[in-house]
Formats: sequence, C-alpha cells, structure tokens
Amino acid sequence: MAYDKVTDDQLINLIDAGLQSSVGDWLNSSDLTKERLKATYEYACIPESHLSPQGVSTIVDTSTTETIEAYTAVLSELFLSNGRIARFIPWDASPNAYKQSKDAANFVNYCLFKQNKGWEILSTWIKSSLLWKNSVIRWDFVEDTKYVIEEYEVIDETKLDELLADDKYEIIGDLNLDESASTIQYSNVRLRKKVDNSRVKLEVIPPESFRISNEAKDIEDASYVGLQSEMTRSDLRKYYPEWAKELTENEWNEIGVDSNWLGNTPYSEEISARKNAVGQTYWQGYDSQGLYPLEANKLVTITESWIRVDRDGDGVAELKHFITTGDKVLYEADADAVPLCSIVPFDIPHEFFGLSVADFTRSSTLASTAILRGFVENTYLTNYSPKLADPNVVDFSALQNMKPKQIIPTNGNPTGAVQALMPETISTGTVPLLQHLQTIKEQATGMSKAAQGLNDTLYVSGNSEQKLAAVQTAAQKRIQHIARRFGETGFKRLIAGIYETLYNNMKGKQSYNMNGVFGDIDFGLLPSKMEVDIHIDIGENSNATLINKLDKLGSQILPALNQSGSGMIVKPEAPAVLATKLIEAMSLDSNDFLEDYTTDEFKEKAAKAIQEQTQKAMQKTENEMKRAQADTALAEANVQYTNAQAKNTIDDNARQLAVSIDRHFQEWADLTVKATKEGAELPPHPDYDKVIMLAKQILQDI
Repeated sequence: MAYDKVTDDQLINLIDAGLQSSVGDWLNSSDLTKERLKATYEYACIPESHLSPQGVSTIVDTSTTETIEAYTAVLSELFLSNGRIARFIPWDASPNAYKQSKDAANFVNYCLFKQNKGWEILSTWIKSSLLWKNSVIRWDFVEDTKYVIEEYEVIDETKLDELLADDKYEIIGDLNLDESASTIQYSNVRLRKKVDNSRVKLEVIPPESFRISNEAKDIEDASYVGLQSEMTRSDLRKYYPEWAKELTENEWNEIGVDSNWLGNTPYSEEISARKNAVGQTYWQGYDSQGLYPLEANKLVTITESWIRVDRDGDGVAELKHFITTGDKVLYEADADAVPLCSIVPFDIPHEFFGLSVADFTRSSTLASTAILRGFVENTYLTNYSPKLADPNVVDFSALQNMKPKQIIPTNGNPTGAVQALMPETISTGTVPLLQHLQTIKEQATGMSKAAQGLNDTLYVSGNSEQKLAAVQTAAQKRIQHIARRFGETGFKRLIAGIYETLYNNMKGKQSYNMNGVFGDIDFGLLPSKMEVDIHIDIGENSNATLINKLDKLGSQILPALNQSGSGMIVKPEAPAVLATKLIEAMSLDSNDFLEDYTTDEFKEKAAKAIQEQTQKAMQKTENEMKRAQADTALAEANVQYTNAQAKNTIDDNARQLAVSIDRHFQEWADLTVKATKEGAELPPHPDYDKVIMLAKQILQDI
C-alpha cells in the first residue's frame, strides 16, 4: 500500500498549527507570560503591573526574593558543590566496569564544568525553574576547530618532518634554510596546529522562546516541541549558504517582515521586565526617523521544531528536527530524541507546567507589601501631614515649601487659619498580622528560618542538640524532595542525553582533565547507553549512608559468619566486592588499590582462602568445645576432691574426738584411784554432753 509523503507546504502548515496550539510566549499572548511577569516583578521588587503603588510608597516586600535565593543556594550546594553531578551505574561488579563507568562520568562532568560554564549554566537553570515554573535546558554537539601558532627559532629537518606528518600541522610563511648549520636546519619557522574543539554545548532556553503543545505532559510525548529565536540575514547566509542562494530578491525582502514587530524586532514583555530589573531599558526597535538596520543585519524569526511526520511515505511518522523561517525549510534531519529537558519545583500531576516558588509566596508578598506601604505612608503623613488653610490669611506656596527659619507672610490673624489633618492610627493587629504572614510563607514554601539557620530562638537554654537537629532535619524534607525531583527528572535526562550525544559523535580516544587529574576514554569500549545515577548526597542512597551500610557489613556481618563457621555461604569475591564499593563510595578509584577479582585465578584463590578460614574457624570452635569439656571435667573432679577432703576432715575430727574422750575417761579413772587411796571425796563426774555444749557456746561468743 502506498502512502503520501508530507510535502513542504503541509509541513509548514503542521508547524504553524503546532505553534498556534502550543503554550509559550513569543508575541506576549500567553497567560504564562503574565504569571512569569508577576514573578519577575516580585523577585526584583519592582512596583510595576500588579505591584503598582496606589499611594506614595513604592516599597515591595522581599518574601519572593528571600525564598528563591535561599532555595537556589541550597540546591546549588547539593548539585554543584563538587562539580560532579554525573555518575553512571556499572553494568557489572568488576573493577573494569567501575573504572569505565567512572571514566565516562568524569568525561561528562568535564564536558559540563570545563568545556561549558557548568556552574553558571546549571545554577541559572535551577533558578529559572524556581522563579518561572518550568525551566528548559538544551544540549547540542558543536563541531568546532581552533588554531594554535607554534614558533621555532631553529628546527632540524627530522623534527619538522615528524610534525608535518601529522595532518594537524601546516607551515605558515616560507621556510628559511639555516646555511650556517652542519645539518639541515630551518630558522624562524611558524607552524599552525589545528585543534579539534568539538564539544557538547549547553544553553538555558529563555522561557519566552520555548513552545510545547498544550496537551503535553512531558517533552518526550509532546506532539509538538519548538524554539523561537532571532537570526540576522547575514547569519542565515553563513549557516545555510545553499538555501540562501536559491532565494530571489523579493523572497529576501519578505523574510524578517512581521506586522507584529516594532521596527523589525519582536518586542517581548518578559525580556523588558528582566532588563528593567537590572536597570536597563529594553528597546531593540528603531525610531521613526528612518534609522533602520542595514539589509544584512535585519533580524529574522527562526523556528526550530521537533515533530513526528511521514516524510518518506512509509506510513510511519518519524521524529524529525526542522528549522524554518516563514514558509521556508532551512534544515531537516532525523532525530533520536528531543535534546531538551525541563525541571519544575512543584509539579501538577498530568501537566507539563507546574508551580514556582514565586507562586507560593505571591499571597504573602502582596499582603506584606500592602501592610508595609501602609506603615510607610502613615509615617509619611505623620511627618508631612496635609493641612487646611485659609487662602485669605496665609501664603499657600510658603506652607508647601517650608524651610528652617522661614517667615511666612500672613494677612490678618493666622490663629485658626491653618489646621493639620492627622493620619489615622495604625491598627494594633497589624504587626501580629505581619508575623502571621511570615509563618504562612514559611509553611507554604518549606524555607523556614530554621532551615536557613536564622532562627536564633532555637539556641536558647533548654534546647538540646538533638532538638536542633530534629527541627532542621524536618525543615529540610521539602528541600530534599525538590532536589530529588530535579535529579530524577531533568538532571537525569540531561546527563543521559549528553552521554549519548558524546557516544554518537566522539571517535577514538578522548582526553579530559577533572580537578587536576588527567585521563583518557575510548567511547568505542563503552555501551551506547548507561544507567544514570545523579550524584546528590541526600537520602537513603547518599554516600554517607552507603558507607555506613558497607562498614557494618564488613565489620559485623561477614566476621560473624566466619566466626560461627558459616563462612562457606559467603561468595569468594564478597570481600573484594565490599572493598570495591566502599572505595568507590569514597569517590576514589578502586583500581588503584584492588586486583581484578572477576578472573578465575582470583576466584580460585579467594575460594581456597575462605575454605582455609572456615576450617580454621571450625577447628577453633572444636578446640573451644574440648577446652570447655575439660574445664567441666576438672570442675567435677575438684568437687569430688573437695568432698573427699571434707570426709577425711570429718573422719580425722572424729578420731581426734574419740581419742580426746578416751583420754578424758583415763584421766578421770586416775583421779578416782588417787582419791580412793588418799580417802578424799571425788566430785561428781561431769556430763560430757554439757561440756560439748559449753565449748560450742564459747566459740559462738567469740
């Protein structure tokens, strides 16, 4: 079945329809424009638009400024503090995979922070989203070349031939042969070296230039994504020479003319507001005196579009990248993806655009501004109160421009001719209302004084360190949530897009320099896509948390398994894997410390070592059991020995007692015989049991 190809005319109509149904601001026609204008005026404290003064005071509350700056500082610290936001997950657990994924991350970080002004660009990206709902960044591969001049006072022929063998070198000027030298040499030689400066270029898209279909939920699935910008006719001829040659003079005259433009230049209220914020006047148009730009400098509206169309007639709509101006197609190419990504601080489910920090602080800013202006105007009226005066008695001009020691002429008695009108007293609830608005702002944005370290009442006596940590941790929850949203959406897509762009365009070995460390990388040895792990040191997957987990695993769990004799269940390479992950979590290169544990030789050695450790642990356990049994037997023997000694002691005591009793009766018998011989009367024989009781009583008393 044959299908019709989309023609150029149909394509232009599709792009026009996409622009008309898109959300954006090129002609100040979008409601988003008005919202972003409000945010700009509130951030810069400019009394314009909805902040226009009604009375004397033009003061604007700084709630929006304070909150956005606080968020920008915290998020920039989380993302950009060490210049290493890109991190890739290794495709396996080998040290080589760790090394190559780390090299890839280093090169992407080098591209971000060295080849581009990464901190400035990404900080602007973050701040734009906080201020204007969504912020879009773009990456493109730019083929660029620069030349370096090398000069040699004297160079020999061999060295010169070696340099010229490289097609990057060429001679500038003539070669001067040094005839005074014994060998062939040249003097005052100038060489020009061609240096490849191709790179991925980053650019934060101004909000008024970005266009996306109204029904879009994200960039990947949008039916139309576009960018609108300006380019001079001179640049058109420079970048699209073949196309420019085909245009007639009448067609050139039509390019760049737009009835919505003022003086051949589109006027954007958003640009005007930003210029006004820094004290500049925005007016790119030219006055009515005929001072228009020359033909080559006239600006042309360029529309860059990503849209799915069937240009080859196969019935399938492919993603295409077009650059057009008016009804002319300047450029057309296939696209793997749209090289744009967006971040939003507060998302609305199922919608592309979300809410900004300025949206959350707007009510507080407006209310506080009204109250502050009331304070200022009340003070002004107190110091310069209006007066009622009788024109027949006093001179009005003298009352209006009073000076020290001034004499005011009067015509008649001035008493009662002038009366001041005192302003009304400010309500006593005004100050509490301001404090309440501050509380509401902190609750709405999550950027409390505690989170910023500005609440000095936290440090009064009675608040423990644990209380302070709990308060600040709770205050940081929303900030961490926004950081995680940024990391898992826009930043992850940005890093993946940069890597794929580099992989598709970089050939051969590439060198990089990150923080004084030089390295080489060959994209041909890497996979076409790698899983991205954004480097944000917060939450469960932070480096600190990971190091604590790995340390617990290495210091408690694995040793406990070995000591219990269960080391056989541990993989042979487990200690090496643990050490590798721990070293990588410290942002160090594990290859500097560890051997490749994925080889069969290493696994065999590790298995043997673990078996020996397990056998030693089992032998140690067996010896401990034998020692315990011996100790038990010894204890039982000691008990038996003690019992025997006690029995022997009792027997000895019994024998001694029997001997003592026998000796007692013998001595009493002798006394009886002697008493009978001498005729003396023998006292009664004492009761032996009473003697024993008396002895026991004496011992107890002692």
